[in-house]
Amino acid sequence: MSKSEYTVEDFILDPEFQSWVLSPDEEAKAYWEGFLEKNPDKYKEVELARKTLLNLSRDVAEVSEKRIEDTWSHISKAISDRGKKSAERRVVPLSSESTIRRYAKASRSSYQRDHQFYRIAAILILAFILGLLFNLTQQHHEEFKEVIVEYEEHVAPPGVKSNLTLQDGSKVILNSGSKLRYVRNFESDKRELYLVGEAYFEVAKDSLRPFIVRTGPIATTALGTSFNITAYENESHDIALLSGKVKVVLDFEEKQQVELNPGEALQVEVEKRIHKKHDFQEEKVLAWTRKTILFDQTPMEEAIRVLENWYGVKIEVLNKPDRGVLLSGRFVDQTLKRVLEGLSYSTRFDFQIAKDQVTLKFDSSS
Repeated sequence: MSKSEYTVEDFILDPEFQSWVLSPDEEAKAYWEGFLEKNPDKYKEVELARKTLLNLSRDVAEVSEKRIEDTWSHISKAISDRGKKSAERRVVPLSSESTIRRYAKASRSSYQRDHQFYRIAAILILAFILGLLFNLTQQHHEEFKEVIVEYEEHVAPPGVKSNLTLQDGSKVILNSGSKLRYVRNFESDKRELYLVGEAYFEVAKDSLRPFIVRTGPIATTALGTSFNITAYENESHDIALLSGKVKVVLDFEEKQQVELNPGEALQVEVEKRIHKKHDFQEEKVLAWTRKTILFDQTPMEEAIRVLENWYGVKIEVLNKPDRGVLLSGRFVDQTLKRVLEGLSYSTRFDFQIAKDQVTLKFDSSS
């Protein structure tokens, strides 16, 4: 944009204009004199931009009462001496103010000069008062230091389960391959946690700070409750309530709210944005907290995720049948070899374990 099209705001934001106003030199003086000579209609915008920039850039320091009294004296003297001409020799300064004044219209009436003088005086007085207020405000704000929010994170790697006691007294069992994150010591009005994976919660009562567990777009809120949440990536999310009461908010296109009573569970298909409430068996939901692996017509993909997290291994499947494979079995505190042996009897696959690498090979004829 050409400077001849500048508005007041454009002049204020222009680096060359800022340099001329705040730290003028001969080169800048010559440039802006030439500009005003070619664009006399821009005088008013240039003048107002200069005054605004000076007021904005002024460093505000503490002002003593003596300085305030002296300033008022100078303003009063300037008003009483207006119109008087001085015969003293003048030194031509480099300031932007002198350049702008040279291109002011000489045909202004006495009324306009008086009006402009009082207007400038009013602006200076207002700027002075605002400077004082700004200084007091800055002193007030400097008393407060920025509060840095610190998060605490617990990770249960594959093969490990973690038992946690939170700052509020709530107890958490974090399943293998899961992560829990929250503000250290919680906030004053809520206890908010972010979960990826699976965890069992026994929530300490605190009526002033609701306990909120967030799993993606799902928020489960409780005051004094015990419940289990399963929220692994690429799988349905399940909230099962054992005691108390929870409110589940689904933050989809339209927010939905579901309340659960003890013995009720909510299954949420996040990708499909659908959910359904159902009853559950406590033994099945909490089996993992009791060193028990329980498969009940469980899809193979989910069963592999359970075994990989439980034992800290990677499982490769060869000759996987085209039809879906469902696994069933109950294993209490068993080794991986014993678990795979038990599953292989009914599902007919061979397996090999090489440290943390496991291969399952189905019979291609099956």
